Amino acid sequence: MSDLPPRGYGLPTGIFVVVAGMVGAGILTSSGYTLRDTGNPAALLALWALGGLMALCGAWCMVEMATALPRVGGDYVFAREAFGPAAGVVAGWLSFLVGFAAPTAVVSRLAANYATTPILLPWHDSLPVWLLNNLEPMLASLLIAGITLGHCLGQRQSARVQIVTTLAKLVVLMGMGLAGILSPKADWSHLAASHWPDQAEWGTLAVGLIYVGYAYAGWNSAGYLAGEIRDPGKLLPWSTLGGCTLVAALYLLLNLVYILALDPQGMRQRPVEEVGPVADLAMRELFGPGVANLLSVVLGLGLIASVSSYLLAGSRLPVAMARDGCFPSLAGKLHVTRHTPVAGLLMQAGLAIGLCWSGSFLQILDYTSVGLTLISALVIASIFPLRRRRDLAHAVRCPLHPLPALVFLGLSAWTIVFALLDSQKRIPALLGIVTVLAVMGMGYWFTHARQHGKSV
Repeated sequence: MSDLPPRGYGLPTGIFVVVAGMVGAGILTSSGYTLRDTGNPAALLALWALGGLMALCGAWCMVEMATALPRVGGDYVFAREAFGPAAGVVAGWLSFLVGFAAPTAVVSRLAANYATTPILLPWHDSLPVWLLNNLEPMLASLLIAGITLGHCLGQRQSARVQIVTTLAKLVVLMGMGLAGILSPKADWSHLAASHWPDQAEWGTLAVGLIYVGYAYAGWNSAGYLAGEIRDPGKLLPWSTLGGCTLVAALYLLLNLVYILALDPQGMRQRPVEEVGPVADLAMRELFGPGVANLLSVVLGLGLIASVSSYLLAGSRLPVAMARDGCFPSLAGKLHVTRHTPVAGLLMQAGLAIGLCWSGSFLQILDYTSVGLTLISALVIASIFPLRRRRDLAHAVRCPLHPLPALVFLGLSAWTIVFALLDSQKRIPALLGIVTVLAVMGMGYWFTHARQHGKSV
C-alpha cells in the first residue's frame, strides 16, 4: 500500500463526478410533491433556479477552499483547518454516513426499482412474495458491489466507469427533456396557472427547497478529489462550476417538461403517494405507457452513474480521516500499484449495502436532509476563518465574498426553520438534528481523549 495518491484525474472526470453526484433521485421525484402542494408552475421553476443559485454559491466557496487546501478529504479537511480537529471529526463522519453512504443506498434502491418494475409487472402476481419484497435491496446490493469492484481496479478504470455511466445518464435525461418540450402533447397553457405564492405556499416552498437542495447535493464532489486531480488551481473551478451550471440547466429543462405534461390543477387532486414518481407520470402523459416503461428501465440504468460518483468521492474521505487517527487506520492505505483506497471503498460499500435493507427512499431522505443541510452550512462557514489564514495560497478567490456564503447560509437556515415548523417533517428533522448533536459530542470527546493521550 502507498501513502499518497497520484494526480491522475483530469477535467472530464472532475466534471462527470460533479454531474453524476448531483443528478440522482431528487429530480425524478421531488418536483411532484411541490407541484401537487402549490399548483404553481412558476414557483416550481423558481424553486429549482434558487436551488441552482444556492449550489453555485456553495461551489464557489468550495473551490476557493479546495484550491487553498488541495488534499484528499473534502469537507473533513475544510472544517478541520477552519475550526479545529473536533469540527473536522463531526463534518467527516456525518459526511461519510449521511452524505455518501446513505445516498448510495437510496439511489441504488431507486435504480433497482426503476429498472425492474416495468419488466416484472407482467409476472407480479406469480412471483413469490419473499422475492418481491427483497428483490429491490438484493439488486441494489449487487449494484453497489459491482461498482465498488470497478473503482478498486485503478484510477484509469475508475475514471472510465464514471465517464461512461455519466454520459449515458446525461444523454437519456437530455433526450427526455428535448423530446418532452417538442411533444405534440406538451401543453404550454399549463404555465398560465402560475401566480405569486400566497402565505401558505411560502412554507411549502421552503420545505421543498430541502428536497431541491438534496437533489443538488454533490456540487462539492470534486473537492474530495482535490488531492488526485491534475492542476487543481485550474481544473477544480472548471470541474465544479461547469458541472453545477450544466446540472442547473438540465433540472430546469426537466421541470419544464413536468409542467407541460401534467396539469397543475389536476396534480392538486392526486393523492400524495401518486405524485412521487413525477418523471414516470410525465412520460406516460406525453408518450404512453410503452415508452414510459422503456424510459423507466433506462433511467434506472442511468442512476448507476450517481452510485458510482458517491462511491468514488466518498471513499476518499476515510483516507484523510484515517491518517489523522479519526477513522480505522486501514482506511488510510492505498493499494500499492493501483493507488486506490480499497479499504475505504469496501467500508463505504458495506455500510451502504446495510442501509439498503433498512428503509425506503422517503424515510432516509426525510431523516438525512436536515442533517446534510447543517453539515453543508458548517463546511461553507469554514471559508471565513480559512480566508484569513496567510499561510495558505489562495489560487482562486470566491467572487463577491462574503455574499455567496451568506446566501447559502441564509437559505439553509430558512429551510431548517420551516422543516421544524412543518408537522409532517418535524420528527425526521429533529432526528436529523439529534444525530448531528450526537456526532458533535462524539467528535469533541474523541478530540479531548486524543489530546490527553487516552485510548479511544
